[in-house]
Amino acid sequence: MLLEPICFKPIGVVEDGIPRPGEPQRPRSRYEKISIIRIFDEYVEALKGLEDYSHIIVLYWMHEEKRYIPRLKPWGMERYPEVGIFATRFPPRPNPIGVTVVELLAIEENRLRVKGLDAWTGSPVLDIKPYDYYDIVRNPRIPWWAEEEWKRNSIEKNYKVIAPWLGPAQA
Repeated sequence: MLLEPICFKPIGVVEDGIPRPGEPQRPRSRYEKISIIRIFDEYVEALKGLEDYSHIIVLYWMHEEKRYIPRLKPWGMERYPEVGIFATRFPPRPNPIGVTVVELLAIEENRLRVKGLDAWTGSPVLDIKPYDYYDIVRNPRIPWWAEEEWKRNSIEKNYKVIAPWLGPAQA
């Protein structure tokens, strides 16, 4: 089976995203940062009704990632097992598409104010989808190392306060 290349046309751009590592004003967590996504004028009418959702799914192109690393140790931690890139959410992928669920704070003409975006300023936005009940998985199974990172980050970064919607379902 021969597959044709796929081309995407961005619908917008991250106008104010998370700072790159080492840049000033880097927040402790992406959930402390309010980001701005600018939607191109030709797509503004497609935003109608989106304001009725509390959260949205943002798909974007990690445009500065030029590497493909098929296997790695998550977060470079020696104690974690080496896993394939598809078992992570890290950028060095064959197609560096980022996907993030964000809190939608406001729509102001052609700009979305969101919280929780993990894209850098300048990242092309490929699509936006509403987050709804079909996207919820209660208590998903994850590997031990991902659960360990979650627990550490949720305490260190105070997720219960800054992003209370995150995490496993409570019984």
